[in-house]
Amino acid sequence: MASLRAARCEAEALAVRLGQLQAVNAALSRARTPDEVAEATLSAALEAMGADSGVVLVQGAGAGLEVLRVAGVSEEALRRATAGVPDTPARAAFRSAAPLFLESPAEVKAGFPEFAAGSGELPGAALAALPLSAEGRVLGILLLGFLRPRAFPEEDRVLSGALAGWCGQAVAAQRRLAFLDSLSAVLTETLDGDEMSARVVRLAVPALGDFAALFTLGEDGRLLEAAAEGPEPLARRARALLEEDPAGRLRAVARGAPVTVLEAESSDPCAPLAVALVPLGARGDAFGALAVASGDPGQRYGPKDLTLLSDVARRTALGLEHARLYRAAHLMAQAREDFMQMASHELRGPVANFRLTVQLLSRELSRGEHARVGDRLRVLTRQADRLDRLSNALLDVTRITAGRLTLLRQELDLAALAREVVDRHAEEVEGAGAAVAVEAEGPVICQADPDRVEQVVANLLQNALKYGRGAPVVVRVRAEDGQAVLEVADRGIGIPREHQVRIFERFERAVPPPGTGGLGLGLWIARSLVEAHGGSIAVESTPGRGSTFTVRLPRGGGV
Repeated sequence: MASLRAARCEAEALAVRLGQLQAVNAALSRARTPDEVAEATLSAALEAMGADSGVVLVQGAGAGLEVLRVAGVSEEALRRATAGVPDTPARAAFRSAAPLFLESPAEVKAGFPEFAAGSGELPGAALAALPLSAEGRVLGILLLGFLRPRAFPEEDRVLSGALAGWCGQAVAAQRRLAFLDSLSAVLTETLDGDEMSARVVRLAVPALGDFAALFTLGEDGRLLEAAAEGPEPLARRARALLEEDPAGRLRAVARGAPVTVLEAESSDPCAPLAVALVPLGARGDAFGALAVASGDPGQRYGPKDLTLLSDVARRTALGLEHARLYRAAHLMAQAREDFMQMASHELRGPVANFRLTVQLLSRELSRGEHARVGDRLRVLTRQADRLDRLSNALLDVTRITAGRLTLLRQELDLAALAREVVDRHAEEVEGAGAAVAVEAEGPVICQADPDRVEQVVANLLQNALKYGRGAPVVVRVRAEDGQAVLEVADRGIGIPREHQVRIFERFERAVPPPGTGGLGLGLWIARSLVEAHGGSIAVESTPGRGSTFTVRLPRGGGV
């Protein structure tokens, strides 16, 4: 009978514990915030364990622990008791990730002096310290205090461990949801890519790790650190770990390789023991990586952590891609507006001159004055040529931008073509007050579209005349290393180094001398035509000493 009664009592106790656990599970499932999770856990733990006080501490910024919930003791008293303690036992318990049960005042005093009995404010005759863990990472600690000494039998330890485990999982889930909500807000509140990157890494610390950095691939293929957040000692170690990685996994991930984790064992508390790398990509193209490092010896990035980081990286990449597209659209709209203004200005001049010349010619003819008819017709011809060049430039912009540029390749002599272009522009050369010489030892044969190559040579010649200050211009043609090479050199105003790349872009010009116009399309069209032939164009220039533009075309036709 005694054994039956004992079994019945044990079964009833087990039923009570199961009921308590079910109640806690239900309360946690209804919790929507970390505070609600802590409240549900603390209430259940106090009831199940018969504790007189309780505290839920969670990891804050750096190595600090923050009070999330308190019961049975004032938060002020708790802070006062732990103030000035450089490494409290609570932090030690947090790092150990192992539950601690202290059954007497002597044990409490030895292990947790700040909670020892006799303080008059904090119960400390017995104490249970339970880590709140999820995916192998300690997120916080649950402290339960008792006014009287007490034993902690195995069933109590199992029950308290289950409570702490569920609380840890709930805190982790709520943190993930809160973080993703905050991330969504960051990604929708700004369309500035730099600001977005900075805010993402600030949000990632300490939610995802102790250090976070966002890397992007530049146009030249270099890996650039767009933003970073975290303590400087840890940041230096994290960067060193990434730079010294012989496999170059950061660059590989930035180019689309799968998620990876680097680990470096070290006794240095500031050393990152784990660095997770996840790719940033949108529309199938990778353009960077998110790196998150932890200096916590107890943290290893597990499958759920990496899943969360991948989700964060995917959302961040989409946000950055939207920011990039917005900026591109804004710049395109601005460029279109600038282009329309420049085109209107450039067209207004020849149209006005054309109209004025026609009026003068009509008036002189009506009076029977024929002396200046020839001059008037030459002016009309020049203005018509100018309008024709402008309209052709606009058509070329449309063709090149739309990818509809076609080349009719045939064998041509680049040296002979250069001489023809110079002869055809003799009037412009004379008007510029410059002398143009063509230097070529003999024919230079290549496979190319004669009309398009002529357009390139003409654009470079006109550019040299415009900015050459009337000084001599030399056009050189030679064969070199299987290429047909054309150089157009002037002794004009030159181009500052910082402008030598952008002058080949649409609507771009280096600072021109007063009185020069243009759409800023000539060099861009020349570059586009040369590259369509599989060639290249470059410039060497010194301000005040002139410029040399060099075109290289494959003699066999290129691509």
